[in-house]
Amino acid sequence: MIHPGAPLVIRAARAEECHALTALAMRSKAHWGYDPAFLERARADLTVDPRAVARGDAFVAERAGNVAGFYWLDAAREAPELMALFVEPPMIGTGVGRALLAHALAQAASRGGRRLIIQSDPFAEGFYLAMGAVRVGSKASAVDASRMLPLMEVRIEA
Repeated sequence: MIHPGAPLVIRAARAEECHALTALAMRSKAHWGYDPAFLERARADLTVDPRAVARGDAFVAERAGNVAGFYWLDAAREAPELMALFVEPPMIGTGVGRALLAHALAQAASRGGRRLIIQSDPFAEGFYLAMGAVRVGSKASAVDASRMLPLMEVRIEA
């Protein structure tokens, strides 16, 4: 069990963690009540890209040596995009997501980004709004084109 009061450490993801991080993404998505059929259709979209890990674009949050969450960033774009940010369900609401997003913003800034683009799950939109993101539109889900997802943006201070 991950102790929520233990210090949080954010480090680069390792290649051998891709499968475990994908499983974490699936558990985190399931937390919001999505049915198993939808989750199975979403698996490809939730799979951690080993190339992102190799490029140094994926980061893991650990508490007491246990993975508490992760994110991956596509920093190769003109405006970096947050491709994934997931937290272990028991750790949701403990500051892990906040720390990961702050780290992602710092990473985007260090790579010249002036804004961070986020295609949010509808259940995560409130979190991103609370963190300073603004909704700039919507985008069709890669899993179900009839499902529109919030498209958000965070301005990065110089």
